[in-house]
Amino acid sequence: MSMTPRARAREQTMSRIVELGREQLDASGPEALNLRAIARDLGIVSSGIYRYVPDRAHLLTMLIVDAFEALDGAVAQGVGAVTGTRAKFVSLVAAMRMWALKFPQRWALIYGTPIIGYEAPASETTGAGTKVSQRLAALLAEASVKELEPRSSQFSQDLAAASDELDVELPADVMEKALEVWIQIIGVINAEVFGYLGKDTLHDFHEFHARMVSRLADELGI
Repeated sequence: MSMTPRARAREQTMSRIVELGREQLDASGPEALNLRAIARDLGIVSSGIYRYVPDRAHLLTMLIVDAFEALDGAVAQGVGAVTGTRAKFVSLVAAMRMWALKFPQRWALIYGTPIIGYEAPASETTGAGTKVSQRLAALLAEASVKELEPRSSQFSQDLAAASDELDVELPADVMEKALEVWIQIIGVINAEVFGYLGKDTLHDFHEFHARMVSRLADELGI
């Protein structure tokens, strides 16, 4: 069923709002997000923006979803026609890193310091936010990790629930290792994007990153 002209116009306006918000975010971070400025760029009265975006929190949510979708798109393109589980894993992480370095403010919005006074609604962000981790989990169906020490029943239940959420059947040991590796991936990218090690500690962060990712692949048995 085709959209009405009014619905199509609204969709175009919403897309333009996200684009303008993205520009503000890239230029100066989430603190600079300004609905009135977006209204001005749209050529509408300042109060008119609230027919599309109720408040700044709603705009943040839209930009978070947009960032997650863009990251997943970059990962999909980065993995592309790569063959072999290990090579796909390395390409997936490399694509995440390159996107984060290209769009540090967008990366910070989804994996950086939480914004005071704002909590992303899971119902709106989880779908987009788990796309890349789902890609990683799918790769790990062939993982072969060394047996881990026994865990509590609650932890085992949590791992099973996490596996269900990612829509993949992974043994508990693989799921636990997958969570550990995911945290390490986010951590090493954050360290580079946010300069955790300072400017003079590593002259070639790329080499450090590549060696670390290779060791993670070893730990996953891929």
